Amino acid sequence: MIRLEHVSKIFGGKAGVHAVRDVSLEIAPGEIFGIIGYSGAGKSTLVRCINLLEEPTCGKVTVDGQVLADIPAAGEKALNEQVRGAVRMPQAQLREMRKKIGMIFQQFNLMPSRTVAENVAFPLKGSGLSREAAAAKVTGLLELVGLPDKAGAYPSQLSGGQKQRVAIARALANDPKVLLCDEATSALDPQTTQSILRLIRDINQKTGITVVVITHEMAVVKEICHKVAVMDGGRVVEEGRVYDVFSNPREEVTRSFIATTSNLSKVEELIEANDPMVALEPGELIVRLSYGRNNVSEATISEISRRFGVDVSIIYSNMEILDGAPLGGLVAILSGEKGREAIGYLSEKNVVVEVLKRG
Repeated sequence: MIRLEHVSKIFGGKAGVHAVRDVSLEIAPGEIFGIIGYSGAGKSTLVRCINLLEEPTCGKVTVDGQVLADIPAAGEKALNEQVRGAVRMPQAQLREMRKKIGMIFQQFNLMPSRTVAENVAFPLKGSGLSREAAAAKVTGLLELVGLPDKAGAYPSQLSGGQKQRVAIARALANDPKVLLCDEATSALDPQTTQSILRLIRDINQKTGITVVVITHEMAVVKEICHKVAVMDGGRVVEEGRVYDVFSNPREEVTRSFIATTSNLSKVEELIEANDPMVALEPGELIVRLSYGRNNVSEATISEISRRFGVDVSIIYSNMEILDGAPLGGLVAILSGEKGREAIGYLSEKNVVVEVLKRG
């Protein structure tokens, strides 16, 4: 559905800001694809290149089989000039194409002087629909987002979550094939965030729409995305299915994001602070164990206790379902003469074992 090939975006010429650097991505139809990065990583600029709200400095953008832009890499003198050989979709055709790419934002961008129904109906102007057909469509969209009773209300009368639901309904008015969500839940409280993410997931399942989620919160990716790309310094540094990235992160920036969604990393703070909770006797070990879909259901803790005579005192544990598969881990103190043998056994069972501290 979306293909980006060697897309770069530079603001201010060669000596300016390289917001996006040589990014290539493919997003399949019906997929919920997350793009995550810290502030300044280039993720919002990248998503705006998908519908050419930002024109790439170079690279090729294809949406639903149509080439929106194909701009060859420019020389130093041509960075801010028309590049010879560049292919850009004509403006009239681009406007029509953008109707098939809905977008929602962090700050909702509703028109305060118009009612909820008028906000949702606004994209339908010039669509050729009769007034009755447009009104019926607005009613259906408000039912879809759970606000059938708010048609006559104004944005100032709505909560943040309700405003975002109106923005989602408006983005769906032209039956888009792609929905771009740029930090769509960043201004919402955690409970409202969950309800909006569930709504986006339900819409994806009911309509088959392709969703691109831009966020700086790994919890958002974990909640609804099928695949994720991690951006750092304008580049995509890691990409894959959410389960694979969570269970085996390769990059330090990815590991730091994942740490924000689990309590298993808190033990490192306790160790650094010499907290009594992690004080050890000679021979004891603090270990962090990570389980995947192949071993999460095995009774490995009970087995090492029986087989090797070790005591296991669990400090933290975490278990969750990602993309339909279990993933989890725990932090524990191992004590006993055969601690090393127990660790070897766990490794044989494909449990990832990290020794964090030795007594």
